[in-house]
Amino acid sequence: MVLFNNKHSPAVKSNRGIRLESNESFSSSAINVGDANLTKKHINDNDTINKFHNTPDIIIELNSTSCPNVQSLLSAYKGHLVDVGSCLLESLRNTAPQQLAARVGDYNENLFYEMQDNDKDISGIIDGVEHDDQQLQEDIDAFESSICSSLQHTNLTYRGSFMRTESTIYQPAHVDYDYPILEQYGTKLFLAFFPLTKEGAYLQLWQEPSKEENDGGGDEPIEGTVVFIPYGKMLIMPSDTIHGGGFKRGSSGNLRFHLYIALEEDVVRKENNITLLDHPMNKYTEKHDRRHELCERFVDAEGLESLLGAYFDVHSEDSVATNDFNGASSTKSSKLDFHNAIETDFAGRSASHVNLFGLSEEVEVM
Repeated sequence: MVLFNNKHSPAVKSNRGIRLESNESFSSSAINVGDANLTKKHINDNDTINKFHNTPDIIIELNSTSCPNVQSLLSAYKGHLVDVGSCLLESLRNTAPQQLAARVGDYNENLFYEMQDNDKDISGIIDGVEHDDQQLQEDIDAFESSICSSLQHTNLTYRGSFMRTESTIYQPAHVDYDYPILEQYGTKLFLAFFPLTKEGAYLQLWQEPSKEENDGGGDEPIEGTVVFIPYGKMLIMPSDTIHGGGFKRGSSGNLRFHLYIALEEDVVRKENNITLLDHPMNKYTEKHDRRHELCERFVDAEGLESLLGAYFDVHSEDSVATNDFNGASSTKSSKLDFHNAIETDFAGRSASHVNLFGLSEEVEVM
């Protein structure tokens, strides 16, 4: 666990099936997002792809906090969107192993991760990689300062993990910590995600209904909201955010970095003498009734299924078959290539994208 003390004052303030048993394990996480207007957006059969932004209409691109849709989403989910410097991103990307160590332990088995040592901060993770020392240090200082400013706290600890997606299978709704930890310490724990290539990263988010909405007796399923995190941006979310990954759109498998963040106070650091950042755990079941999966209530965004193959990469034996936005068929090797993706221009990337979550302690080691 790494502590950094920012001396500057803070600025201002699938669900597609039931997972296998015993898969509630070490997890990386994600994001909840959307209000009633956001979650009801869907794609038309005749106009599936936004030709100008190369992004389907049902996906919210987190490109600027000045965008009304982005403002609405961040407000609804108490999230933060901050910049990440290019030198820091390049150094992390060059540090990433070609093959990540473990699979996420959900039924899809399409997500891979490699958790970094608990005693390493960003500087420690990229130690030994060639870089511009001055520019990198400026990027690291700005990175840590932006987290402190967003969370309005000067003493923080964090732990990071590399992640990538092998093929698109939408991950079931989940949270990243067990419910007793979230209930007691959740306000002091946060999650963050940022892509390491220009492929960006994707997440599906859900918002738990308010008590008033629950009291209304409605049994309607809650649709997800899919967000796209562009290269150079980081999304920070509360630890109890219900989310799911499993998106792939690019040759690197949307290589990305996931942070677990804790506000540094003695009472938060340990529970029963166990450091909290050592034990994130994907929980797929309901808080008060573990006989039921969250994905029974929290379902995929409307129209998301139609993007499989047409926008997000899916495996077809040894290759990934996709369609471009003009309807033409193309095939990409299923081998994930971090370094070729570095030069991929966002507007010109081929059909395949990603999401950022779900780690597991009991996993198949690759």
